[in-house]
Amino acid sequence: MAAIDILLEQTIAELQGFVAVLGAERDALVSGDIDQLPTITDQKSQLARRLANLEAERDAAQRSAGFAAGRAGLDAWVGANTRPTAALGMLQRYLELAAAAKRENELNGKLIAARLQQNQQALATLLGEAADATPYGADGQQKSSSGRRPLGSA
Repeated sequence: MAAIDILLEQTIAELQGFVAVLGAERDALVSGDIDQLPTITDQKSQLARRLANLEAERDAAQRSAGFAAGRAGLDAWVGANTRPTAALGMLQRYLELAAAAKRENELNGKLIAARLQQNQQALATLLGEAADATPYGADGQQKSSSGRRPLGSA
């Protein structure tokens, strides 16, 4: 089993990659370049799996070293470390990157929700116009145009 510091360094490297992929996803969402999204989604999934595996390994390493799993164990590890300044620096970098990944992911979620809402509105408009295009109702009678509102006038 790898040492806690090595696993933390590996996690930091993977988090840096994850944040970069989230940035690429945001750029694709903002620019409307949706052709990139399947590749980006695959990259995100692979990184998320690696991060989960590293976290599980680190939790196991922390427990085997006599520390609790998770953040509490990392804090205790920093306090017991022979190089507390270096350990604290790694922990801070890890926490900063985790927070950045969370922020980026939440922002991308909002962008996706906004794009979805735009698409739903456009679809509703198109379907509404298609339904109004026929002058006859399901009963075969001519539709009244009194319920229609003008979109604009010249």
